[in-house]
Amino acid sequence: MNLYLVQYTGTDSMTQVWAEADDHLDAATSVLIDRGFDSMLHKQDDALVIVVCRDSCIAGSYPMQHVREHADRILGLTTLPDSPPDEADWWRD
Repeated sequence: MNLYLVQYTGTDSMTQVWAEADDHLDAATSVLIDRGFDSMLHKQDDALVIVVCRDSCIAGSYPMQHVREHADRILGLTTLPDSPPDEADWWRD
């Protein structure tokens, strides 16, 4: 686990939050799950989330749509592409 600085533009200001995660995308996803996607600027899917690792200073940028899809998979709202359809819809029965 590393510390990551997650930055994105909110509806009223630039938001910067430290998050502990295994990788850049997980850090961005966990912050936006906790904070809510409604706080994003105009809820644009092409808005970028910038993530910087504290230890290595390696930065990554992710389109909001990519982070949202990753969050849906983590929360179990969608399944991975290789999951059989019958397993994906077990909850509907």
